[in-house]
Amino acid sequence: MNQAQSRRLRTNCLLLLLPLLVAGTPLLSVAAASLPSTATASFAIEGLTTGSSVSAGVALRVTVTAMTASGAVDPGYAGTIRFSSTAPRALLPGNYTFNPSVDRGTKEFVVTFQSFGLWELLVQDIHIANIKSHVPSITVMPGPPVRFIVELDPATVAGTPYSLQVIPVDESGNRTSYTGRVHFETTVLRALLPPDTDFYFSPGETPLPEFSVTFSSAAPDPKTLTVTDVTGQNLTGSASTVVSAGPFARVKLSTTAPDPAPTCAKTTLVLTAEDAWDNPVTEIPATPVTLCTAPGSSATFVSSTLERPAYAAPCVRGTLAGTAEVVWKNTKQEDVEFTLSGVAARSPLTLHFKAGIPSPLTSNFSFSESSEEPAPLLVRSGQLTAQLTLRDQCGDPATLPTDKVLSFAATPPLTVTSPVEDAPGKWKTSVSLPECPADATKTLAVWPLINDEVLKKPDGVQVKRHVLPQCPTLATLSVLTPADSLVAEPGEVVEFEVQVSTEGDLTVTGSVLMQEPQGLTVMGASTSGQALPAKGGGFELPELRKGSPLTVKVTAQTTTQLDQTVKTEVWVVGPEGTLLTRKERVDFKQKDLGVDVGCGCQTGGIPGQLVTWLALLAVASRPRGGLRRLRRGERNDP
Repeated sequence: MNQAQSRRLRTNCLLLLLPLLVAGTPLLSVAAASLPSTATASFAIEGLTTGSSVSAGVALRVTVTAMTASGAVDPGYAGTIRFSSTAPRALLPGNYTFNPSVDRGTKEFVVTFQSFGLWELLVQDIHIANIKSHVPSITVMPGPPVRFIVELDPATVAGTPYSLQVIPVDESGNRTSYTGRVHFETTVLRALLPPDTDFYFSPGETPLPEFSVTFSSAAPDPKTLTVTDVTGQNLTGSASTVVSAGPFARVKLSTTAPDPAPTCAKTTLVLTAEDAWDNPVTEIPATPVTLCTAPGSSATFVSSTLERPAYAAPCVRGTLAGTAEVVWKNTKQEDVEFTLSGVAARSPLTLHFKAGIPSPLTSNFSFSESSEEPAPLLVRSGQLTAQLTLRDQCGDPATLPTDKVLSFAATPPLTVTSPVEDAPGKWKTSVSLPECPADATKTLAVWPLINDEVLKKPDGVQVKRHVLPQCPTLATLSVLTPADSLVAEPGEVVEFEVQVSTEGDLTVTGSVLMQEPQGLTVMGASTSGQALPAKGGGFELPELRKGSPLTVKVTAQTTTQLDQTVKTEVWVVGPEGTLLTRKERVDFKQKDLGVDVGCGCQTGGIPGQLVTWLALLAVASRPRGGLRRLRRGERNDP
């Protein structure tokens, strides 16, 4: 850029700024004029004085008064003030604009200090900085203690001592003085905690008092340590920590088998790496181990999850990397000692193998009369004999120990008798069906129990047998109305007849004729012209006797919808709801609706929604003679 261009650029810039400079002069004057004029020279603060001492968390009432230079109150002060303090977390009023007609130069405010220490409070006009006042050297003292802060490492290791700090604090969280006695407790199962201890604390105390704690039980979830005042001051506090296992120290040998262990059953021994405080250690260096049975025992090796296992009687060798299982089997009743070598281990483990322990896997539960599944059982007169043959895991007969009690249970309405032991380990019970269940198509069940516990096979399946009820009818029911007569128009009142009779010499009283209509509304039932009383959703029948069949007439009204299925099922039940007859079905066919169109001979079908209305019209007009042919003078012939 040459000099001429530079001069032109400066000139243009001045021309652009000139209007702004000219216009800005009155704006500055207006801004200055908008600030309220005041005679106030300072503020007087009452309620707090230099060197005063206050408690943390306590609300203080502070009065601010606008003062003139001569020391008089300025009732016309209309400025806005702001509170500030060197105290952290102080609760101060927001900016406030005085209203001369209300405040008359004086206003009360609330100030709360929360932090322990030496602080200042400043009140200042937000527009005129030299109108201000401040209170220096305000000593904020902590309030009374309300709780303990407990400081503990969030992650700890079993067996390692840790330092615990207990800090009394006031409502605002300031450290405060405390004199009392504290009690320690924890959700860690095994821990070494301090005894109840007399405790004195001062806010400025350094270093902080410490208590020693040692946890012994590891767990994956956080555990809590709680400190509580026991002198009536109602103070408590807690901290959480996750305790992990200590370093690998030894191997624990245990078993999942019951005691005694059944012969011929697979028996699992578990090798678990532990620290010195019995906590499982999941990650350890590869550790060679050797597990042996006592010389001369009959226990044989089956399998193992040890790394690279090798079996040479009577020992199995392998590498342990945390936890492993070794499976054994013994066909002989004896006590066998298992020992672990190659690594530090607990004392040897002795298993007591015993023959004759009943096993659901080899025991047999059946019905003597039937091998079918489910077994049929005739209601009232039928009977099944359920037989449980107990065997041990080796397949040999087994008897129940004296502390075991055998019983049988069944699905109602099946009943079972008390079990009888015909021979050692062979138990029987009689199963009967005194009445037919509500749904005779569903199977029922019978199962054994030992000490009221069901028997389950290793796969978890319960030992039980199923029964299918056989419920022959005590009476017969037949539909007398021919099928071609079961025709009805929509909305028409219809009737049909059924006949009920007993079988054999049986006499039945209190029976009920039941119906399940669809597209029908049952209006009533009668026999020999006598209406039958309604009962239990049906109609009560007179006494049924041999050689005296009963004819029942049922009256119903069909639906007015053309496409609705019209049918009902009919059957008879006893006074207790027991099914006496089979269910019979009554189906109605709907008549085709036709309309005389006036030609004298043709009937046309009317589709669609008009059918329902025409059906209602036909029913309503039936007492007046049905449809009427139009007279010649009434026709609309072209």
